[in-house]
Amino acid sequence: MKIPYEHLIRGLKDQPSIESLSAKLFQLGHEHEIEKDIFDIEITPNRGDCLSLNGILRELSIFFELNNDFEIHQNKIDNLEIDFKNHSDICPKISFLKIEIANYSNDYKSYLERYFKDLSNNKVNFFTDISNYLAYELGQPTHCYDYDKIKGKLSLEKNDKDLSFETLLNQNINLKSHNNDHLFFLDGNPINFAGVIGGKNSACSDETKSVLVECAFFEPEAIIGKTIKYDIQSEASYKFERGVDHNCHNTVLRRFIKIVEDHADILSLAIQNFNYKDIIINEIPFNSEKIDSIIGYRTPIKTKEEYLNKLGFIFEKDKIKIPSYRTDINHLNDIAEEIARVIGYDNIPLKTFEIKSNNFSSQPSIEDKIKGFLINKGFYDVINFPFSKSRGTDSILVDNPLDSNKPYMRTTLKDSLIENLLYNERRQQDSVKIFEISDIYLSGQSPKKVVGIIASGRLG
Repeated sequence: MKIPYEHLIRGLKDQPSIESLSAKLFQLGHEHEIEKDIFDIEITPNRGDCLSLNGILRELSIFFELNNDFEIHQNKIDNLEIDFKNHSDICPKISFLKIEIANYSNDYKSYLERYFKDLSNNKVNFFTDISNYLAYELGQPTHCYDYDKIKGKLSLEKNDKDLSFETLLNQNINLKSHNNDHLFFLDGNPINFAGVIGGKNSACSDETKSVLVECAFFEPEAIIGKTIKYDIQSEASYKFERGVDHNCHNTVLRRFIKIVEDHADILSLAIQNFNYKDIIINEIPFNSEKIDSIIGYRTPIKTKEEYLNKLGFIFEKDKIKIPSYRTDINHLNDIAEEIARVIGYDNIPLKTFEIKSNNFSSQPSIEDKIKGFLINKGFYDVINFPFSKSRGTDSILVDNPLDSNKPYMRTTLKDSLIENLLYNERRQQDSVKIFEISDIYLSGQSPKKVVGIIASGRLG
């Protein structure tokens, strides 16, 4: 996720330095590098809520006062009469917005123009540009259909036919009827590979004046693996796989309207929301003492409440209501982690403790001996993710990877250890000595256990 420094400070009333922002992002657990004043942030797969400018600002609100300068359309919107049928249970919520304009200005307002200039993004056409910007700003993908190109009744259903689908990127996908786990929007023919990429036959162009905007929530598990299978580059899929906010459709579409208003004369507006299943807002019993025991550090109840409120959590009696965008929060351990991130792990005092040793009669294994030897030499043991983005001649492809950017089993420990090294060097560690003993996986072979060692910096 790339975000220019200037975009962040425009959303903050404080004007922190780039170094200060960097330090706070690291404290919150967001690994990143900075190149030409652009933060390249590595978002972990469970934090889909951070894949946007607004998501990162929301995280930073714990330390800085926000300046929420994005506006939404406030007026009443007519009800959209649309003949739509949803034949799938993996899309519990979806909204449609129809906008008709007379003309639009090619001179984009500064906030929109900066998105393309600062991030070197290509412009496509008016409505698609707004859709792409909104995904960057708010994190929710939307899809724009040229309304006049929709030929029949709109439906959402799984594919049960042999067919060919041409994407927006001029890529032909051949689908077989037995691959009926793929979800499509159809007007009789497929016009959108749901949650992945739109079709060319209903795409907007510079001549489009009437647009149908689709804003949907898909179950993440239903989207995972589709881009890998068909070798599709899809920012929308990347976000849907990690989970988007099911409760944001009204804000997103009203923001879409406001951006259109900033650039065009609107002739008509209409909106329709479909809710097929109520998604329960998660609640967790609040237990201050238990949180303290998990962290190993005591903080006042009021301090905990202040931290969590700033992150969007709501207290009701003795329970914590989890924000709809935080799909990664499931139990009190997760709440404790939120508190610890804000305190800063480096700020939690060290404590010594003893572990009683057990006298095992069996001899230590070769692996135990190697570990003991290296630890006695001042090395630290690490455990890394067994998946990789690198593809080699002997790589094993995972059908449904946890992270679509890392679809292969590791064939070496080198890449992971280099990442560990860089992680520590960015934190001014002047001596790094680490090792890993893990399996690697080569096609046609059994897993092979290997030792990887890396060291850098000052000797001694």
